[in-house]
Amino acid sequence: MNLKYFPFLLTVLIFSTPVFSQETIDIDSQINPPILPETTTQVALSNTDANRVICGTPITDVVYSQEKGLIIHFTKNDAYIKFQIIKEGPQLQYAFNPTEIFIVCNGNTYHLVAMPKRIPSQTLRLTNGAAKAIKENQSLFQGLPHEEKISRLFQLSYTDQLPNSFTVQSHQEKIDLFQDIIVTLIRSIEVEGEGYRIKEFVIQPKKVSAAVGLKEEDFLLDAITLRPVAISIDVKSLKSGEAARMIIIERRGSESNG
Repeated sequence: MNLKYFPFLLTVLIFSTPVFSQETIDIDSQINPPILPETTTQVALSNTDANRVICGTPITDVVYSQEKGLIIHFTKNDAYIKFQIIKEGPQLQYAFNPTEIFIVCNGNTYHLVAMPKRIPSQTLRLTNGAAKAIKENQSLFQGLPHEEKISRLFQLSYTDQLPNSFTVQSHQEKIDLFQDIIVTLIRSIEVEGEGYRIKEFVIQPKKVSAAVGLKEEDFLLDAITLRPVAISIDVKSLKSGEAARMIIIERRGSESNG
């Protein structure tokens, strides 16, 4: 399996097994998981920029201590959280103390412990659906660094040993963008609670011809994937009558899980 990572990964990853080979580019990122109701969740929020909270239904109330230096505004399905910055002479004082926030949405109460940090603006997602699946998926990947989660997802997909907590949908969606090959999306897999989607494709030559070379970078097109994390193609070239299997792991982006 030829595995390539793209600039969503945090560190260069080298596996001891020869099954994988990968190339990575470092970036600094902060990702909070979807928030479950009726449980206390610690989240990292920017203490310099506004942070956004998304719910699948309108937010009806937000309760917090104003003396903690928070400014919160909510409208429809969104709430915006901003830590006040205090100017003392030439110095700017940024919030650093944890703050409790209670958000009421779809009849559920979400208890957040906001940890202000010097990080970019964060987006939190409140989910009221698939709570059991989310808990199971978070337990499955608990404690694993980002790169190992990606490796695990590839292994589960390639061996077709998908947990019941993954949501699987079959497709037969042909993507005709290339002169010599046809790409067909055959399956998509939602990993609730971790923010990943796995997409599986079959690549076939269009006609009898010489071998067609396959490069992962050629498939990083919007019609195939919008937020790729990693991509794998099991062969480097195709001959007439052959087929290649391609798996892409992507971020679910700004989709609401609620």
